[in-house]
Amino acid sequence: MKKLTKSQLAKVSKNLDNYFNLASSEDISNGLNWYKEANQFCIEQSKLFNLSPFVVASVVSALSPRNKWNTNLKDAITVLSAVKNNISPENTKVSTFHTNKFKAFALVKGLKEISNESRKTYAFVCNVGNLDYTRVTVDVWHLRACFNKTCGSIGKLAYDQLERLTISKAKKLGLKGFEYQAIIWNAVKNNF
Repeated sequence: MKKLTKSQLAKVSKNLDNYFNLASSEDISNGLNWYKEANQFCIEQSKLFNLSPFVVASVVSALSPRNKWNTNLKDAITVLSAVKNNISPENTKVSTFHTNKFKAFALVKGLKEISNESRKTYAFVCNVGNLDYTRVTVDVWHLRACFNKTCGSIGKLAYDQLERLTISKAKKLGLKGFEYQAIIWNAVKNNF
């Protein structure tokens, strides 16, 4: 998907408003707390393993595909502990793909880092690791809200437009972009 037109962005804005209005008080409460709780996990683990919260968030992100959140966090601790104790990836069991496990090990060891070239992953790591309010995780659920349908990946230009729009809409409500996105995520999961 290339750059979105003004009319497409207007429709996305309306769709986001509709999903935000569908959010229950529980959706809102969960959305306001989700990233803060994820960040607290990263801070706690960063102190235990002498790493930055950003690196811990990177490990969480690497281990997230097809993984439930609580299992994802347990797997992150497993990998962090394995690296600390010089246990190889081959002798470490996690609940996601082997390639992601090896990537997580490389991230902990500083052999790899997540960059802005991968917009969604980088935004997620910035949000979870640093509560960075200048980034928004435009994931599959946010795209469903934006376009009111399941859609494939989008390009960098469209991603940046959706991120800016989401941040702008959040500011108007006195929210951070990641809080607004998490509220929308809850509303979409419950109403899509």
